[in-house]
Amino acid sequence: MSKFFSVRALLLAAALASTVVLAAACGGDDDDSSSGDTPIATSPSGGTTAPSNGEAKDVEVEMHDNFFDPKELTVPVNTTVEIEVKNKGQAVHNMHILSKDKEGKDFTSAALVNPGEDDKFEVKFTKTGTYDFQCDYHVPDMVGKITVK
Repeated sequence: MSKFFSVRALLLAAALASTVVLAAACGGDDDDSSSGDTPIATSPSGGTTAPSNGEAKDVEVEMHDNFFDPKELTVPVNTTVEIEVKNKGQAVHNMHILSKDKEGKDFTSAALVNPGEDDKFEVKFTKTGTYDFQCDYHVPDMVGKITVK
């Protein structure tokens, strides 16, 4: 019976995550009127920086069992940043960036990033501040912060 419960719980979690992803995809601001964005992200341990010539560079975040590396990022406000998440763990993970207010939108990777797989998604913050991110399957252990300046 416990095996059945585990499969049922996993299916329920996948259905819930898919609903969240679909809801986020249907809402939000599609206005991308800026051009020549220069993505940049750094972490306290050195991190990644995009060159000043406007060439886009991915920000890589590894998902392990159960932590992010890096778990802290800094990005500029009003800049599109592409985040590539790489699942280096043995469990299913995702990266879900939580909105600071009811009017903002959450950003998320694919709902299920399987072990050994990668996913990419874009973020653009229009307000400065600190944003929390998490793996929806491993809260409260698998969490991090993004500082927007």
